[in-house]
Amino acid sequence: MDKCLIVINELCGRSKLVNESKIKALYSQYFDTTVVRINNRNDTWSPEGYHTIVICGGDGTFNRTINSVANPETDIIYYSFGTFNEFAKNRINNKNYYNALTEYVAANRSFIGYVCAAGSFTPLGYIVPEEEKKKMGIFAYIRKILSQYKVYNIPAKVDIDGEQFEDHYTLLMIIDSKRCFGFKFNHLYKENDGQVHILLIKSPGKNNFINKVKIFFPLFRAFFIGFRKEVHNKHLIFKSAKHINILLEEETSFDVDGDEKVFKDLTINVVIPKNRIYIGNLSDIKK
Repeated sequence: MDKCLIVINELCGRSKLVNESKIKALYSQYFDTTVVRINNRNDTWSPEGYHTIVICGGDGTFNRTINSVANPETDIIYYSFGTFNEFAKNRINNKNYYNALTEYVAANRSFIGYVCAAGSFTPLGYIVPEEEKKKMGIFAYIRKILSQYKVYNIPAKVDIDGEQFEDHYTLLMIIDSKRCFGFKFNHLYKENDGQVHILLIKSPGKNNFINKVKIFFPLFRAFFIGFRKEVHNKHLIFKSAKHINILLEEETSFDVDGDEKVFKDLTINVVIPKNRIYIGNLSDIKK
């Protein structure tokens, strides 16, 4: 009998809703099943030797899984029990399992599920403690919004399908999703279309009150009004792309699906996944 590993990330925001007995009973019909629970950030697990990996967690859990499962014959089934669950919400369109991905976005040698961003507000994705997320849900993020309203001044050279841009930016975002942090702003998104989108908001300079006022308007334009076409003006750039290269002057922290990763040079491509990846129906395994 093929082996199945069930990973339950107890650090994610809604992990208490996972019914371990239900999920184990469901998959034990078909597999020799093992359950692993993640209780702290140092806990590890290995996909080696398993035909199927079932994960219960958030966007970060999903990202770590697709980057750890190298065997193309290993299926991945994802149940979204995080706080925002942006990857799953962007792709669920019925109540059954379905093939969620026919393409990946590759950031250098790793994969991203839906977003890779640096600058204003982006540390919110990884600075909120797990215990706060479990107790407060999205309010754990909301209470930190004002502290993360900062002007960044990130010098970068950006190549978007051969078109060159060089400036200082307060926000750099690569997104393969309609939504991020609950904002459904990317109306150009089409699932598995071979493209990603990039948002660049230019920096007015130092992190002071006047410049915070200046970046409010392009941020509002981006996330509250959204994009139904590509935009290139003196404040921001929003474009579709197949290949993106970003050259930074120094190492910079990015929010990648809710986890912090540091890049200096960043190459973005769309690639075909080796694994079959499904999103699971939460009603099958919730308490």
